[in-house]
This record gives sequence, structure tokens and C-alpha cells, in this order.
Amino acid sequence: MRKSLDFLYTGAAWLGAACVLAICLLMMAQAALRPVGVMVRGADDITAWICAGAAFLPLAATFKRGELVRMGIFIDRFSDSTARWIEFVALAMCSAFALFLTYALGNMVYESYVFNDRGQGLLPLPLWIPQAPVALGAAVLAVALVDELVRVAGGLVPTYVSQVRDRHAAGDYSGEV
Repeated sequence: MRKSLDFLYTGAAWLGAACVLAICLLMMAQAALRPVGVMVRGADDITAWICAGAAFLPLAATFKRGELVRMGIFIDRFSDSTARWIEFVALAMCSAFALFLTYALGNMVYESYVFNDRGQGLLPLPLWIPQAPVALGAAVLAVALVDELVRVAGGLVPTYVSQVRDRHAAGDYSGEV
């Protein structure tokens, strides 16, 4: 099960990276074709839609690596048992929010599909297509949060904490601010 979940988080992150690559290629195509008088129709709309996917898809992997903002400076001041309780409550609240967000975004995608909503810009693309990666990213984040909630409930150290500790022990502070 652990390998499947890690594959899910990594796969979503790679999809987010593919979104960033697609944005780069689209921008390069626009720049290369502009001098010969060719415009990429709807490029602004496509870029905006892909940006949303690029932002949401890697959230779970980023969370699991301990690279999202966390209140460790606050939590670390407490004893281990109190800190674990604070982590548990925070993860429970975040999991509930992420599950609601996943439901709301999934419902938005479904309604866009059912009502055949289309983009209002130059490219009348069905809106469920660019909305789906955002909903998928939220769903993977919800899975990651529930995964960590179960770990903390079982008395284990959260993955994001152990990842940061491992980087510190190795002397790698590149992910730290």
C-alpha cells in the first residue's frame, strides 16, 4: 500500500511538472511564431488553465516532503505527546478541508461536463478538461493528508517531519527557507 501511495504522490508531481513543461513549450512556440506572423490561438487561456494544474497536482508530494509551510517552530516548543496531539488536530482539520475541497472541485468538474460549459475566451474548450487536473490535485492532497493523519494516529512520526530531519542530518538545507 505504501508504494502505491508514494507512486500516486510522485505521479501527480510529475504531471504537475509536465504542466510546467507544456507552459514553457507554449510560450516558446508563441515567441518563435510571432516573427512570422502566426499567433497561437487561445494561448493565454491554455496557459492559465495549465497553471492551475501545475499548482495543484504537486501539492501532495510537496506536503509529504515537508516543503509546505508548517508551524514547526510553534509545535516544536511542546512536549512530544502534546506536539503529537497538535499535529493530529491540525491534520484532522486539514484533511476535512481537503476532502470538502475535493468534493467541491469534483462537483464543479461534473457540472461543467453535464452542462457542457465552455471557455469564454478565444478557445471554446469544454471547461471540465482544464478543471479536472485541479480536482485531481486536490484529491491526491486529501489522500496524502488522510495518510499522514492515520500515521500520527498510529503513533508514528509524520513523514513530512522525518523528511525534513533527514535533510538536516544530511546537511541539505536547499528546501528550507
